[in-house]
Amino acid sequence: MSLPGPIELVLRLGIAPRIGAIGMVEQAVEAYLAGYAHPGERAIALDILLRDLARLRIHEPDLDPFIGEVEQYIDQLHRNLARQAA
Repeated sequence: MSLPGPIELVLRLGIAPRIGAIGMVEQAVEAYLAGYAHPGERAIALDILLRDLARLRIHEPDLDPFIGEVEQYIDQLHRNLARQAA
């Protein structure tokens, strides 16, 4: 199964958490989104990340708190996109 870069990073950092891990994942999400110029494409990319995080949560329940933090960040990005579109 091939996962987007941010999801692979969540898996790696969530298993052995370290200082600054959430910041590293946030940067990976932003880099992933940089590949999508149109806001609609960015929204879809964020939805894909959320879907993949939900799947990861099922397979790695011990990562639940870390995944929750990443999901909150992605939700914030979604809200920012919605405000910009309005």
